[in-house]
Amino acid sequence: MRYYGCKTKLLDYISDVVASLPVKKGATFFDIFSGTAAVGKHFKKLDYTVYSNDFLEFAHAFARCYIETNSKPRFANLKINEDVITYLNDLKGKVGFITKNYSPYGKNVRQYISVENAKKVDVIRETIESWKESKKISSTEYYYLITSLIDAINLVSNVTGTYAAYLKTWDARALKPMKLSHPKIIPSIRENKSFNEDANKLVSKYSVDILYLDPPYNARQFASNYFFLELIAEGWFKKQPEIYGGSGMRPYEHQKSDYSISRKAADALNDLVMKAKAKYILLSYNNEGIIPHEKIREILSKRGKVKVFEKSHRRYRAINQDGSNVVTKESLFLVKVEK
Repeated sequence: MRYYGCKTKLLDYISDVVASLPVKKGATFFDIFSGTAAVGKHFKKLDYTVYSNDFLEFAHAFARCYIETNSKPRFANLKINEDVITYLNDLKGKVGFITKNYSPYGKNVRQYISVENAKKVDVIRETIESWKESKKISSTEYYYLITSLIDAINLVSNVTGTYAAYLKTWDARALKPMKLSHPKIIPSIRENKSFNEDANKLVSKYSVDILYLDPPYNARQFASNYFFLELIAEGWFKKQPEIYGGSGMRPYEHQKSDYSISRKAADALNDLVMKAKAKYILLSYNNEGIIPHEKIREILSKRGKVKVFEKSHRRYRAINQDGSNVVTKESLFLVKVEK
């Protein structure tokens, strides 16, 4: 999944720090800004009890599928004579909301996705929604299929990595036919949980062993940069969103994060940290973030002694499109909570 801020390349670095902590087997690891659930999936594989949260619906779908779901859904109430993913892939495309607004169909010039792939997105998304509304699939099965669709779209979308704009010429992979596949479910005996809430409101509701914080660190709002995937997850069936501009953005004021607003970010972090009910707080932040590291230390030190670990790595490619190899420094701030 192309997603800026994703910690896939830093998983060993993070898990090495966590492995040094004296916590019991199956300890609760709360990834409260989960994004695409890369960190949560890693710790689920390591047999932690994982709680995952993100206030974007498409990210919540990932968590429902990859974190909360511990075995492949059976789709027992869905009366079809073939594998559900095969069935969806074989559906004949139709012109719908996505085709009309986000592919170069008719007089539309937007090219987030090819016309044929957009038609497939429309028919598949409408089919999934109808199954949910008629109770032919459970909520777990619903999010499993939404995740499969979003994963498939991401492989054929005509963007650099974020969806704030589409490419003016077609990327070769965007012209390939879209094909869904089964998400790879991580087996677990733990009661893993997923949430779709404001982190600052959720954090005080659960006592956990490790609270992992990976908040947005710059002024790029995730709700706008990934609005297209959010549209897919939310749907457009009860009320079509009012889209605007050359990109076809939909309103996202209700999903703006204080962590991406310079004048609000430090206060938001302070509020979260002071509300936390955890034995350990582990915060990821890099040297390009809008909260100075000295301020982060000041905030975290209110709860206990702060240790800092640092690692350099190449910046996410979609943000750095000029071909240069910009190196950024990722810091892990660790606090054993004593106050």
